[in-house]
Amino acid sequence: MNTRANNVQHAAAVRVSEPQGGRVAHVRVQGPAAGRTATVLLLLMCAFFSGCQESNHYYAEDSIFGRRLPDRYRVKRQANPQEVDLSKLSGAMGGSQVIGVGDVLEVQIAAGLNESDQSTTAVRVQQDGTINLQDIGLVEVAGVEAHAAEALIRSEAVKQDLYRNPTVTVIITFQKKNRVQVLGAVKNQGTYELPPNASDVVAALAAAGGLKENAGQFIEVRDPAGRMRPPSSEFVGEGGTPATTISATSGESGLVSSYRIDLIEAAKSGEGRYVVPDGGIVMVEQRDPAPIFVQGLVRTPNRYDLEIGKDTRLLDAISMAGGVSNQMADKIFVIRQEAGKQEPLLIQVSYRRAKRSADANITLGPGDVVVVEQTPGTVLMDALNIVRFGVTGSTTLF
Repeated sequence: MNTRANNVQHAAAVRVSEPQGGRVAHVRVQGPAAGRTATVLLLLMCAFFSGCQESNHYYAEDSIFGRRLPDRYRVKRQANPQEVDLSKLSGAMGGSQVIGVGDVLEVQIAAGLNESDQSTTAVRVQQDGTINLQDIGLVEVAGVEAHAAEALIRSEAVKQDLYRNPTVTVIITFQKKNRVQVLGAVKNQGTYELPPNASDVVAALAAAGGLKENAGQFIEVRDPAGRMRPPSSEFVGEGGTPATTISATSGESGLVSSYRIDLIEAAKSGEGRYVVPDGGIVMVEQRDPAPIFVQGLVRTPNRYDLEIGKDTRLLDAISMAGGVSNQMADKIFVIRQEAGKQEPLLIQVSYRRAKRSADANITLGPGDVVVVEQTPGTVLMDALNIVRFGVTGSTTLF
């Protein structure tokens, strides 16, 4: 009983007074565990009173020593346009034999077997989509195929009592092409001719050989003349991201001079017509991310390029640099410069924790600097290695 009583009497006694006037609380520690307990309390007080770290200093995981890196500062998963199903962006605009503005048609009308009962006329489809036939007048044919145009002309001729049961044949002798320029991150930049009824973003990309590996997820379609109709899709993706953005309008007719497509969000919607007019320009975003830098206790400190369309995590970067050069290395800082901020973020990560936790193995962004820090443990390990080398590598001189 006396021994137990003595242990109780010598146990650490801690008394914390309430903070007054904004001062830090006073701590009084007594007993043999005073040193260890005081250290723990000081660390806890640093965490609670936020006086032991800079405002831009975060931890990759939850920690009693500081604040966890907010989600808004974490790098989001990279979108890869190479994985997009572009067929979902192609509008259903009909076959290649659909009559369009500027096409030249040969119209044959036969009321009997004699040559005098037959007529052949070459006409061009006007801007309003009509053709002007002698005696019959204006007939709207744009947007339909040749056999449908034949029925329209026959119906109009009978309606005007010009013929009782005529035979009408329509042949497309010349089909106007849209000249479209494709620039940016495509395999073959240039100017291409597309049928007006199949002149959309997908056809333009296909004509240019498809997207390059460094293509971004945004495409801008421009019409210098400002005659485009905006895309029919108003789809809004995850997080309120619009599939298309109208960047400029022209006049009161609803026509626009340009619009911007988010390929990822547009493919999710699977709807909308992304038309490119004659004289239009398709600009594909080109991604050129800044490299990351790996420094400190790694075997090959250097700058390393980020692979486009693939996430690069902390352990990936250290692996690129040949791994850590000291077995005791654990403390890592990731320095990240946020847009619009003067001071960079300082993100502290544990190397051992990163091996076991996806939360600690953070995703790196363009321009990040990874520094594997020197610590008392790594200094000791270096000293032991020097001693070991000195003993094993020594030579008897006498």
